[in-house]
Amino acid sequence: MTIRLKKQVIDILKVLKKKNTEVLATDLAEELKIDYIVLMSAVNDLIENDLGRFREEQVNQISLNDEGIEYIKKCLPERQLLNILLENNIKEINIEDFLKESKLDKNIFYVGISNLKKNRWVSQSKASGENKIYLTAEKFPETKLEKFLLKFKENPVIDHSKLSKHEVVQLDLLNKRKLVDRNRRTERIISLTDKGKKIEISKIKELAQISKITPEMLISGTWKNYELKPFDVSKPGPLLKAGKLHPMIRLINEIREIFMSMGFTEIRGPIIESAFYNFDALFQPQDHPAREMQDTFYLNNPKSAKLPDTDRVRAVKETHENGGESGSRGWGFEWNMDEAKRIVLRTHTTATTIRRLAQFYKNNEKTPLKVFCIDRVFRNEKLDRSHLAEFTQVEGIVIDDNVTLSDLIGLLSEFYRKLGFKKIITRPGFFPYTEPSMEVSVYYDKLGEWLEMGGSGIFRPEVTYPWGIKNPTRVLAWGQGLERIAMLYFNRNDIRDLYINPIKWLRSQSY
Repeated sequence: MTIRLKKQVIDILKVLKKKNTEVLATDLAEELKIDYIVLMSAVNDLIENDLGRFREEQVNQISLNDEGIEYIKKCLPERQLLNILLENNIKEINIEDFLKESKLDKNIFYVGISNLKKNRWVSQSKASGENKIYLTAEKFPETKLEKFLLKFKENPVIDHSKLSKHEVVQLDLLNKRKLVDRNRRTERIISLTDKGKKIEISKIKELAQISKITPEMLISGTWKNYELKPFDVSKPGPLLKAGKLHPMIRLINEIREIFMSMGFTEIRGPIIESAFYNFDALFQPQDHPAREMQDTFYLNNPKSAKLPDTDRVRAVKETHENGGESGSRGWGFEWNMDEAKRIVLRTHTTATTIRRLAQFYKNNEKTPLKVFCIDRVFRNEKLDRSHLAEFTQVEGIVIDDNVTLSDLIGLLSEFYRKLGFKKIITRPGFFPYTEPSMEVSVYYDKLGEWLEMGGSGIFRPEVTYPWGIKNPTRVLAWGQGLERIAMLYFNRNDIRDLYINPIKWLRSQSY
């Protein structure tokens, strides 16, 4: 069978036959001065005719960041400080004077001091009453780290796989000092098959191939001199980059559908809430640490909230002071109404749940009542890979007569099964608003371990009695952070990914 190839593909075949060895696709494209995509298209033509092939390798590349590049020019901080001592013939110096003399940033200065001591070039002592640095060594040879740093002067980008064991140790030191950037990429390595190595170029016919016929070709009849490029309809089309729902919105919609399929109704509430609904109505003492400003966002404007009906406020007040009708002893202190009127960004959607209990009482509604809430909450927390200051909470309650923990376990098991978790376990727990309480864990197949999902229980009498909900009517409640579900659902390790929107991840999500 005659092999027909385009002229450019034949030229590339000739180069590969001369090299008679594997070659990097990027190097070959640069050598031939052609676009990388054009080269790989030609390689695919060779593959179709069993003349060529390529394989892929993951390459970890290391380069210096701006600070590291600066140290190539000026030396590492420890060498800069040493040069100051040697050039000025200083044997000892007060550390504060040394800082001023060096004109270095304070953090960089102390990094330099630390490494001077590690190299045993200086010692530090306060024996004289002053914090001083003493020059202790006589020779100051170039360190292994300095020698390794110079490798980047010769080659700004280094392949990690080509480093020796000793060089990897030095790289780790640079990495700890946050002086390097890492980049992982895929390299394609091209080679010829046995057939490609043996075939004679003279036996290959040049293919004049076009992908479309122009009007001029039709008029002149020259289209007959060309071969039309075939279209492979089995190959995937171009990646669509159209707009789509955010993955978090899709997850919220799925959870909504699960709740509604279980007979629940959605409720919403204000994100600007009174401390009364956010804390007091949940029987949280007014001196509880969670009310401190380091845990809760308080508003200056407005500063005071309007409380519900006087009799309900009185019922909550009495519950705090002496237990009221709940049978509890309360907290045993005088309840402060001004504290209850303070305005906060709600710390949990349970505040919305309490508003629904108040409505249930006011409208004299009948049981059973099943509601859920998926909404934003706010806590004064430091941002990291597992914490956000603003996040979403998923919560549900059931108000009914003579319901028990068994009913709650059944509801939660069904909810998590519908979310895709087949194994669910519960165990006793403690939560401020419920008694008895229990924790819920699900088995996550991808990690092969049990993960805690959230808390649940039966609202304690101190929470429900002020709203006229008394035994045998009880309130089953559970809740958790939506982001905890999302991190499992989307296999993300950093909670911030859900909101900083990594484009590569978003494009991989379904429509």
